[in-house]
Amino acid sequence: MHKILVTYTRPDDVEAFDNYFRDVHAPIVRKIPGLKKLVVNRITGNAMGGDPSFYLVVGLQFGSREDFEAAMRSEENAAAGKDAVEFCRATGSEFEVMIAHEE
Repeated sequence: MHKILVTYTRPDDVEAFDNYFRDVHAPIVRKIPGLKKLVVNRITGNAMGGDPSFYLVVGLQFGSREDFEAAMRSEENAAAGKDAVEFCRATGSEFEVMIAHEE
């Protein structure tokens, strides 16, 4: 299974981030063609102690390499990326996007 993993740092404005992610960003992401599943993980602690480095870890799952590659070329994916940059800037969060393959 091919995946995109996105980590988000704790935003300065948690309420604005949560509302925007839920009501605007996630619906944009769900429009990406070939997306099988969107998994949103809210980080509640650090198992080693201290503050966690991330606020959210989000997984986008695709059924095949072909679906993944088509999704990455899509206008919907470009729109989701642009939206992430804008809403993270507005709420004081940073994000990183990683490509993964489940073994």
